[in-house]
Amino acid sequence: MAENRKSIKRSVLIGCTIFVVLLCLAFSLLSYGIFSSSLYHRYDAELESIVNYVESNVDADDLQQCVKSGKHSAKYDQLQQFLNGMIDEFETEYLYIVIPIDDETGTMMNVISATSEAERAAGEVDRPLLETTDAYSRETIQLYLKAWNTPGISYFEESSEWGAYYTACKPLVASDGEIVALNCADIPINELHEQVRNEVMMGVGLAIVLGLLFGALLIWWLQRNVTGPISELERSARQFADKSHNMKDLRLLTFEVPAISTGNEVESLAGAIDKLSEDMKIYVNEILSAEERVRTAEREAEGMTRMAYQDGLTHVKNKTAYDVYVAELEETMARQNIEFAVVMVDLNDLKGVNDTYGHDRGDQYIIGTCKIMSETLKHSPVFRIGGDEFVSILRGNDFERRQSLVGQLEDHYRESTRDLAREPWQRYSASVGMAVYDSSKDAGYTQVFNRADELMYERKKQLKEQG
Repeated sequence: MAENRKSIKRSVLIGCTIFVVLLCLAFSLLSYGIFSSSLYHRYDAELESIVNYVESNVDADDLQQCVKSGKHSAKYDQLQQFLNGMIDEFETEYLYIVIPIDDETGTMMNVISATSEAERAAGEVDRPLLETTDAYSRETIQLYLKAWNTPGISYFEESSEWGAYYTACKPLVASDGEIVALNCADIPINELHEQVRNEVMMGVGLAIVLGLLFGALLIWWLQRNVTGPISELERSARQFADKSHNMKDLRLLTFEVPAISTGNEVESLAGAIDKLSEDMKIYVNEILSAEERVRTAEREAEGMTRMAYQDGLTHVKNKTAYDVYVAELEETMARQNIEFAVVMVDLNDLKGVNDTYGHDRGDQYIIGTCKIMSETLKHSPVFRIGGDEFVSILRGNDFERRQSLVGQLEDHYRESTRDLAREPWQRYSASVGMAVYDSSKDAGYTQVFNRADELMYERKKQLKEQG
């Protein structure tokens, strides 16, 4: 009967092989999942910051006229130079603004495309406005068309005669609500895939090294004819291999060392295997640390995005944030009936403060006036849309209390203006106008804004007449 049983050596070799394979598989799957997800998030954040930064420097209305007329404007030429400089500064493969035309023929129309310094040195020139190309596949054009009809940023992988890239696209919308073109940025997808592959191969390599070390120790042990303890170790290896299969959190994976007290090399081997399992945990911690570094990079990219939406002087939201907010509000208006009011605030006599006391005092005057508005309307967003113009959009509870809040705001400005104990540039004065959205007569947000603006100027005129 004993002759029909498999030898211990064969059993251990089979178990060791299974363990190494399962270990490599587990590390490969875990590494691929962690690094591919983290790297894609990092690239998404990087492309998002680039696309939003480009958008903040684009005058969509001016670009709309260039597309309709087929002629350059001064702002168009400035944008071309800006993109040319930006593609080198951000080390982006392609920056371009295009219009997808036809997915059947793969036709794309160029609005503006960046040319790197190296390309210009090689004799390349900026692509002409409204130049078309059919170098795109039908599937790729369909991706751009889908991005055209999708608010916000769309991400996809694409291939054309220029290569394979990971692309971010965002529609540029003019003030009349018309989509002008797609604002796009590309990075080589091969670079992203290569990073994922390298990280996964590193994990597999370490798993193989650890597995081979473990197998070699077991074979050496078997050659010493320690049949009893090696059978225990073989069973432990099988248990470890079973647990490692589809293990999602390798920190929970432990190697249960059998109780061996032989006082010879077998006992030492048991300790070595225990150390091996600890090394595996260390490697997992290194993977998690790498993931945390990626998250840190994402948070830094998010910080850049926040800076792109913040006014540098007053620290309230800027014109770019305002345009995004209004676009989202108009989308909500199209889907459902909502209530909101627009409060327009324009500083009084800013020019006088600048001319009399200097622009530093003028900046203090702007900051102080904005602070009063922000503290009074603290539950509503405040936007600086011009040098001395601020807008707030009241919804919810602030909308219900709109008359009281606007009254408080005007009272605060009146008290500040009349406080002769303050320095002249600390007597903050502003004109306020408010308009409420009426769905029965307002076609969109612009009509409400215009009424608030008119009421603000009427108030400014009244204040001048009152002296």
